[in-house]
Amino acid sequence: MLCAMYFITYVDRVTIGTAAGEIQKELGLSNTQLGLVFSAFAYPYLLFQVIGGWVGDHFGPRKTLFWCGMIWAAATIMTGFVNGLAALFVARFALGFGEGATFPTATRAMQYWTPANRRGFAQGLTHSFARLGNAVTPPVVALLILWLTWRGAFVVLGFVSLIWGVIWVWYFRNEPKEHASITEAELAALPPRPTGERPRVPWGPLLGRMWPVTRRCSPPACSSPAWSATAWAACCRTRSSTATSAWRG
Repeated sequence: MLCAMYFITYVDRVTIGTAAGEIQKELGLSNTQLGLVFSAFAYPYLLFQVIGGWVGDHFGPRKTLFWCGMIWAAATIMTGFVNGLAALFVARFALGFGEGATFPTATRAMQYWTPANRRGFAQGLTHSFARLGNAVTPPVVALLILWLTWRGAFVVLGFVSLIWGVIWVWYFRNEPKEHASITEAELAALPPRPTGERPRVPWGPLLGRMWPVTRRCSPPACSSPAWSATAWAACCRTRSSTATSAWRG
């Protein structure tokens, strides 16, 4: 379920790159306005990485990821009905809000369900599905646009997210022992849940150490620009193809 979530969230966030040319043409957006729309996702996504992680800790992965799924699904569907820059900006902002909490909350779910010596593998597997979503989005969305227009593509993908959210809240349990399919051997392999009062977060020292941590986080620093570049790639290819055709006469 988490692999599917990582895959779907990346598909939904980069779909706009493949559809950008058609959106620009229909809504009459300039490149600057399109860049504003792209950035509308990033700022709430950044903020709710922290806030959403706190929400996931307090309310549990089951409820948090369900409501995140409903928000990002609604935002994706809403994108298919926008009629101008303001509505498109709001839809992308809502998408960033909904997806911001997903990865930190998914990590909490992995802590509950994964033996300590398998957590690195679980992280690697789920993140590989995110990159796979990034890779397959352009051809899949291009086909959907051919069949359904760009608006239909967003609506279809939004409903896929809705289906994921419903299956998630039905199937997943925060406590492994509450799941009907788990065995005693699997339960024994999981680490015990911490009990007692949760220690307070030392926000001051933590924020003071963010700079050296940030300098070492080169993979995330590279991967985020990677999907941002994917958003612009289709526009660049379209303009390059048009310029080449004009030059050839």
